[in-house]
Amino acid sequence: MSLIFYNFLKNKKIFKLISCAWASALLCSVSVSNITFAEDEIQDSYAETPVISFSVENLSPEIETDLDYTDWWYSEWENCHYIFLPVTADRSNLIINYTTESESVYLNGEFIVSGEKTAILSQADEFKITVGKTDCGILKIMQSNLGCIYLTTESGGTDMLDANKGFVDTGSALMLNEKGSIEYNGELEKIKKHGNSSWDYSRKKPYNIKLPQKADLYGMGKAKKWILLGNFLDHSMLRNTMTLEISRASGMDYVMDSIFVDLYADGSYRGTYQLSERVQIQKNRVNITDLEEKTEKLNKLELDKYERVFVGASNYEYTQDCYKYYDIPNNPKDITGGYLLEFKMAGRYPSVASGFVTTRGQAVEIVSPEYASKEQVLYIKGFMQDLEDAIYSPTGYNNKGKHYSEYIDVDSLIKGYLIEEISMDTDSSCESFFFWKESDSVGDGKLHCGPAWDFDFAYNNYSASRNNWDGDIGYSWEPKRLFAAYFPISGYNAEDGKDSATVGVSWIGTLYKRGDIVKRTAEIYSKDFYPYLCKLTDTEQKDGALLTQMGEAIRPSADMNNARWHMYGDGAFKVFGPKHGDNFTECVDFLRDFTKKRADWLSELWQPMISKNAPYVKGDVNMDGTFNQQDLKMLQQWLHSGKLTYWKAGDFNEDGKINIYDFCLMKRALKK
Repeated sequence: MSLIFYNFLKNKKIFKLISCAWASALLCSVSVSNITFAEDEIQDSYAETPVISFSVENLSPEIETDLDYTDWWYSEWENCHYIFLPVTADRSNLIINYTTESESVYLNGEFIVSGEKTAILSQADEFKITVGKTDCGILKIMQSNLGCIYLTTESGGTDMLDANKGFVDTGSALMLNEKGSIEYNGELEKIKKHGNSSWDYSRKKPYNIKLPQKADLYGMGKAKKWILLGNFLDHSMLRNTMTLEISRASGMDYVMDSIFVDLYADGSYRGTYQLSERVQIQKNRVNITDLEEKTEKLNKLELDKYERVFVGASNYEYTQDCYKYYDIPNNPKDITGGYLLEFKMAGRYPSVASGFVTTRGQAVEIVSPEYASKEQVLYIKGFMQDLEDAIYSPTGYNNKGKHYSEYIDVDSLIKGYLIEEISMDTDSSCESFFFWKESDSVGDGKLHCGPAWDFDFAYNNYSASRNNWDGDIGYSWEPKRLFAAYFPISGYNAEDGKDSATVGVSWIGTLYKRGDIVKRTAEIYSKDFYPYLCKLTDTEQKDGALLTQMGEAIRPSADMNNARWHMYGDGAFKVFGPKHGDNFTECVDFLRDFTKKRADWLSELWQPMISKNAPYVKGDVNMDGTFNQQDLKMLQQWLHSGKLTYWKAGDFNEDGKINIYDFCLMKRALKK
């Protein structure tokens, strides 16, 4: 697009004259996935009026900008028009700008002078619109309580983005907080699509945005890359926020921050969005060594310009024990970290830049370094394979004699599992499931689970069942049943009726079969999760359930969002899962009730395991129900670190501590 034409479009008064026709043409090419409307649900007698354009300006009067305006919106469901105002708008001091075929516009019979300030929108929330003597229906006014973002795009709106998932746009943004103060005012280097299912099945699209330089948005710390989550598939719009707060309360190392805002794009109100940090290695996000940055400094070309090599698979295919890397000539001396990894579904692995598949079929994306060298891929692939071998070993030790706990922070993995289990996330452990590993010279040399991410399909928002090879089945809609523990490994397949190496439960499901892991899970859930879940869901608290408070904090914006997108209800309005409610409050109540049932049942399930009087077998330090050589080996391993969780079972002389003397007594007892 030429600069002259771009500047022409940026003139909002000219743009509004062509926007309706242009947007209509673009929208004709946009497919709406899984959404159909019965003819009797829509009455469009006021879809066409003598009004060519109608907008309200001066929405943020304290800021000098030409971005603070919004066009009216025709609701096909209610057969009326809307004006959606941000929190900064002073309804007694707005400018209505319109063009008609010939005559003037009247609101409730009062003549409106186009382009002049007016206080009329402060007088009511609904107005009868007439143009001359022509009835044009009702105009409804709604106002939010959140901060807002005004976007302007080179293409003239987000419609081009929405119609083409591969399209990359540029533009600028003005970001204001709820008090009207500027959080950001500048260029956007990139605006493009975000997500997979959340993009494909949403009419209200999510976006990735990239700033030219790092900026601190809404107090979340400086960064270039951000995400605008639409939460279209989640009628409460709170599933992601609530889960992140659960992970924060549990003490997970890294939790992504976010804030709700109202989004306007080139005069079009787009709804309630969640501006979120991106999961990435960065000082204010996953704060570990940036191996990609170190590698960039040692090489002449940009890393993605080097040849990509595929080993064990032809081109982009998913195959057991394959890997792909970039033929980068120079590596830092220390390539042990940092790494940011994500488990991937087998069908999505082909699209990742760098990664590998384990011998049991677990696909892993190397999120960072995104363009990894051969040496880097082989290092982390070998590390993960050794860990996997130990996890699937009956003893917990691989053929190198190393226990899985030497490779991974077990408590961290349990917390990652609990977040998936509590939420009954239908992507549990197979997608958006992250790990990080710091450099051995800085960190503990272990893999850590997190950050938690992507919970649109959780908490009974999508109906699914999962079953592993030995018959355990979990149902996403049944709160009184395990779910994440029953997941098969994500690369599961069987050929010609014969079991392949990928048949079996996931890493999490395999570990959950161990008594010591189950007991530790019970302890962590009781201490780090259940108290906060009670705060979230208990309506008998002084200030009510915390989740209800979260909902009330964004309700005016959510109601406005629903008027724009018509998310609630059943049938045509629900893409997945059961009906959640007929309004925002009911949808929040649905989420709260389900979460409470889930939290209480898990507490009942695991509470007996952490009772002070819970029986245990003497010497059974791995809590698998028997006392044998594996307990002796575990005690020997952990005596060096002092981190044996179930040490009381090994306290043979019952002096309240465990040491080499207990080890000798255990060894003697096993010889008898």
